[in-house]
Amino acid sequence: MSRLVEAARSFLGVPFKHRGRTRRGLDCAGLVWCSCADAGVIHPDLKRYGREPHRDGMMRVVKEGAGEPIWQGRVGQVVPRDLLQVGDVLVMRFAKEPHHMGIVGTDRLRGLSLIHADGSPTVRRVVEHGLDDLWQSRICAVFRGAV
Repeated sequence: MSRLVEAARSFLGVPFKHRGRTRRGLDCAGLVWCSCADAGVIHPDLKRYGREPHRDGMMRVVKEGAGEPIWQGRVGQVVPRDLLQVGDVLVMRFAKEPHHMGIVGTDRLRGLSLIHADGSPTVRRVVEHGLDDLWQSRICAVFRGAV
């Protein structure tokens, strides 16, 4: 298992907090940044952004830390499942623009999983769940080698 996944799992259950960067609260970018840092790699962090981080340079900052994506899709294009690997950092969209991040994990029961800070009203914490077709369809960029 990757060091990044181990670090991300240590945050499971941490409450969601917009722009959070501590174990008292994290958002999706905070989870990725803090997990990388805990795994021994410091990447640039986008600390000031609104509810639409794509407007504030989210992709630019991810690329500064992780390099160019190994896959980047257009709206409606789905990443090939066999391309994904444990420890990949994912950038996702819910509509047109990218504005969510997560980390690919795995387990014997679910296969590939997604570790992310879920800010939806019914969850509001760091979770890990299967990477089902719906979540896979939201992926717009895959970064490898973050840690």
